[in-house]
Amino acid sequence: MTPFRTRAVGTAHLLGERLRQVRQDAQLTLEAVAQQTGINVKHLRAIEEGRYGDLPGAVYARSFVRAYAQALEIREDSALRLLEREYAVAAKLRPTAAAVLGAGGRPRELLTPQRLRRAGVVLLAVGVLVYLGLEIRNLNAPPSLNIHSPPDQLTTTERTVELVGTTEPETIVTANGSPIVVDRDGRFHDVLDLQAGLNTVIIRAQRKRGRATTVVRQILVQSAD
Repeated sequence: MTPFRTRAVGTAHLLGERLRQVRQDAQLTLEAVAQQTGINVKHLRAIEEGRYGDLPGAVYARSFVRAYAQALEIREDSALRLLEREYAVAAKLRPTAAAVLGAGGRPRELLTPQRLRRAGVVLLAVGVLVYLGLEIRNLNAPPSLNIHSPPDQLTTTERTVELVGTTEPETIVTANGSPIVVDRDGRFHDVLDLQAGLNTVIIRAQRKRGRATTVVRQILVQSAD
């Protein structure tokens, strides 16, 4: 028999993935390993895919992994530690699971590469949906609108008043329906004509799509006499 080398199993992969990688690097088929170890091909495939529930039991799982490691000339203790570790992680994730390596009964199929990949796809899809939802909400949200001048309830004898304020860039601002020029930083400045008596100025800010923000200013123009 060929003497076994103490090649490390590695911890960057699940046990089944690592065993399959070493086997393929050695250009061995599952059938060849089955012939060498006496383990059924379907059990070897179950180990590589992490489907420990398809094995006859926990004792067989350890025995098969040990024999598989010997056939691939990798360290048995490292392979068995990975096996134990996968069951320990699975036990933490699913504390009600009855199958824990070393206990009686058949171990269940828990962490498999396929399940991890599916979980990754689901998490990615959820992240994309959350991002899109936030973007849509921001697009539909009304823009900010701050009026620095004139103050509300202003009393004056002047027939004009300065309109000064800030909003968000690329926002359309109007005063009583007349457009107001907004610069690239969201600032605007204009002069409004007033009439004698009470003037109501409705300032409205709105993006091309979405809800509007409205601010109302009332200005009383009194006679200078």
